[in-house]
Amino acid sequence: FFLAYNVKNLYDSYVWEDGPEFIFHHVVSIIVAWNGMYPGCGHFYAIFFMGISEISTCILCILASFDDEYGVVGLGAAFPITKIVLGVVFAISFIICRAILWPLFSYYIMKDSRLAFKVKSEKLEGRKFAIIVILTICAALTLLQAVWLVQIIVQGRDEIMALLEKS
Repeated sequence: FFLAYNVKNLYDSYVWEDGPEFIFHHVVSIIVAWNGMYPGCGHFYAIFFMGISEISTCILCILASFDDEYGVVGLGAAFPITKIVLGVVFAISFIICRAILWPLFSYYIMKDSRLAFKVKSEKLEGRKFAIIVILTICAALTLLQAVWLVQIIVQGRDEIMALLEKS
């Protein structure tokens, strides 16, 4: 499911010209999803990386509906408090899922993988490449979470300043 979801999002990011960071995010997510389907390659961590971490994305999709450029024109003006509440809920969910939990899960998948490489189990032999790909992309996506966090903080500050100027 996560693989198909990212293929669709890659297409959407291209069509809607979301920018290179979103194209990159979806391409590497597709690669991770493909490697993650290999038996024994971090399935425990897939619950977080391919599921729980996407909670903030669900909220962002709803919030995008209130944007005049990407959503329904006038919806944000018609329901300004709903737009503000969704923005705050999105920011909080992003901070929890992507700024706090993501680095923790990244640390533990890397720690567990390093231990697996030290043990040199027979079961690891067929999975080495997939695990290395997953870890490399996990590190890159962790950096991307930090970039997005800065963007969210800047956007949030701009939204708050605009609200204060109106009142």
